[in-house]
Amino acid sequence: MVLQRERRDDPMHRSALVQDVVEIAHADLVSHIRAQVAKYGDTRAYTYLREAGRDLVEDIVTFSDLDRDARAIAVWLAEREDAGRPVLLLYVDAIEFLRAFLGCLYAGVVAVPAPLPHDESSRQRSAGLFDDADIRLVLTTAEHRPQLTDWMLSGGFADRVAVVATDAEPLGDPDAWRQPPLTGDSVAFLQYTSGSTSAPKGVVVTHANLLHNEAAIAAALGTGDDTRLVGWLPHFHDMGLIGMLLQVIYSGANLAFMSPITFLKRPVRWLEAIDRYRADITVAPNFAYELVARRVSDADLARLDLSSLRVALNGAEPIRAHTLDAVIERLGSAGFRPDAFVTAYGMAEVTLLATASRPGHRPSYYDVDPAALERNELAPAGAHGSTRLVGCGFPADVDVRIVAPDTGVVLPDDAVGEIWLRGDSVAAGYLGRPGESRDRFAARTATGDGPFLRTGDLGALHGGELIVTGRLKDLLIVNGRNIYPQDIEAAVRQLHPALDDAPGVVLTVDAGREHIVVIQGVRRSALAGTTPTELVAQIKRTVARTFEVPAPNVVLLDRRGVHRTTSGKVQRRSMHAAFLNNDLDALLHEDIDPAVQRLRRTP
Repeated sequence: MVLQRERRDDPMHRSALVQDVVEIAHADLVSHIRAQVAKYGDTRAYTYLREAGRDLVEDIVTFSDLDRDARAIAVWLAEREDAGRPVLLLYVDAIEFLRAFLGCLYAGVVAVPAPLPHDESSRQRSAGLFDDADIRLVLTTAEHRPQLTDWMLSGGFADRVAVVATDAEPLGDPDAWRQPPLTGDSVAFLQYTSGSTSAPKGVVVTHANLLHNEAAIAAALGTGDDTRLVGWLPHFHDMGLIGMLLQVIYSGANLAFMSPITFLKRPVRWLEAIDRYRADITVAPNFAYELVARRVSDADLARLDLSSLRVALNGAEPIRAHTLDAVIERLGSAGFRPDAFVTAYGMAEVTLLATASRPGHRPSYYDVDPAALERNELAPAGAHGSTRLVGCGFPADVDVRIVAPDTGVVLPDDAVGEIWLRGDSVAAGYLGRPGESRDRFAARTATGDGPFLRTGDLGALHGGELIVTGRLKDLLIVNGRNIYPQDIEAAVRQLHPALDDAPGVVLTVDAGREHIVVIQGVRRSALAGTTPTELVAQIKRTVARTFEVPAPNVVLLDRRGVHRTTSGKVQRRSMHAAFLNNDLDALLHEDIDPAVQRLRRTP
């Protein structure tokens, strides 16, 4: 079977993406970094773009600078008893974070990157890490130490958790540093999952995991010592830390980057940096590309030159064909090439990257029959309409299987099942969760093949390429049909400008039958005279007609009322609980079936 697709190259003539990955011995990442420092020293650098009013000023830190500071922090950590347990890193400034993170690596100390808590929800998340990872030491900067110390006192943590500012304390002598005994099995850091569908869990990432995945990323994107990378990703998430910060020193590249807040204030700054530093690689999630396609002005485009960009990686969240098309159309006049997009799939449990499309080729679009998709099959679009899916590329030196989640049977091409992964990038498991680690990281097929990582994601293979269709736990079953919530969410966002830049979530509740609930954020400034009642009616009508289901229940919130993770993903489980508990914030309007309303807690 050949699916209907819109693409410029034939997938059957593509070889696996990573055939030439250099096999990594079970060495440690510190030895590799030190070799890169010795080779490149002051000729490679991280250029941090700080805000100074409306301007950005450069803070340049060379590989040699980082190495010296990391050795100083490592010597200091080696003398602290509380560094014998995982150490929590709470930084806003990515350069200060990178110094501390490398210092932990150099000391053989397990680092725990996390966002600086700024509200009650993030404070609760950070407090959970203290118990989960047995944190006794927090590293931060002098600017933020007072607020963290106050929080420790109010939360009852001050008697067991020390807060130290690495930019203010007298640290160790870098020349006194001696590399600790490290192997590939040594734990490098704990990467906590985002918590979009469950409580955050600490993924145990080893030195061997990092070395293997960094090699896979370098092979997939073609990074090397002549690469110029530009980005803005958060340093406390795997894509920013592994795909941006560590990939640079791993490959001997140069990086110019800014904070996520700097980017969000004025998204065009990202494009300006690509132009200014003649970047050939950038990485970001789908929403960021969507944002620049909408926000960049004609005047901005007239002064931008994006022709240097060879790779624009899109990953970390569902990739939308209309987003790729919008960027190609909008930025084309500034030199953005259609074949610059690289689509990718990965997760913290596989360190970062699992699959990626090939640079220099336009991403694959697959037009499939939505009725067949409900039956867990990929079939060419026909009389039942069309659903467009985006291919996520080919395995990056991992073994990818599509497996029936209930039976463990490995499925053939074009059958939708759970995505299972095996390879040296797969992490060691979850910290302190042996049962969950066995279930997720030690799965075996019906024939006993394994161990595999169960991703919890649904997808299919077609011609060797992975096509991700959704999350196993998120799948909606309505009148016996399998419906992907992200398809409804995408259809709702396209109905009005007040919805297209706002988060939303689609759920089901059982009130004698499955009822669909659409909870959608609204940008009130973009309503332009449309009332919430009119929006609700439009949503109900469109969802019912498009997906051939009973009209959904609809709740409209101010966009800030939709719960999101630190990486911007909607927290489905939290929103489901808030709906049933009648505890939704910033409510604008709702239209709820009486049967569903009876399930909700009385306010």
